[in-house]
Formats: sequence, structure tokens, C-alpha cells
Amino acid sequence: MKSCLKKCLLVVAIGSGLLGCGGSEEVATTESQRAVYVDIKTLQAVVGDVVKEPPAVNPATGQRTLMPALYCPKCLRWHPLPPLDQINRTPNATKCSKTGATLTADGPWPE
Repeated sequence: MKSCLKKCLLVVAIGSGLLGCGGSEEVATTESQRAVYVDIKTLQAVVGDVVKEPPAVNPATGQRTLMPALYCPKCLRWHPLPPLDQINRTPNATKCSKTGATLTADGPWPE
């Protein structure tokens, strides 16, 4: 559970725009400034720019419906990341609701 929580916190840190904290003068690469999101209305996975506070604006609709996503290696789908307080309160918040597999930040990016 602890390693799963660490992975989720890493995803949240990336989604929160915390990359580069620590005094490094390096600029993050273009790829590291993009992330996978899931539209909470359509459940479609999309790639977008990292935002400090989700939900992000969906460029197709103009609505704030994009949540950071985690990937299920068993059902091969991206799932919206629950809010941080829910991750801390709910034991299976980072598990796939269909397969029970642990969700991960690694997966094939949607086109």
C-alpha cells in the first residue's frame, strides 16, 4: 500500500506542477510538462499540459472536466485519479474498480 501511495503522490506532484522543486536550474523537458488526463464526463483519456490544480480544462469542450489519470495494466485503460484526500482515506482508491489491479502512472499514452 505504501508504494502505491508513493506512486499516487508522485502523480499528484507531477500534476501539481511541482517538478523542478529543489533548487535545480534545469528546465523540465516538454514531455515532462504533459500528462495523461481522463475526462470525467466521457471517460476518454487525453494528453494535456500539466496544471497546478485539477480538474484541468478540456480544450475540446472548454469545461474543467480533466482529472489526472492512472493506468490499469489488466484492463488496459486509463482511470481518473481520485482526489488526494480520498486516496488517503480509501484503502483501494488506487486499485482498478473492474480488475482490482494496482493502478500505475506508466502506460501507453492515448493518441
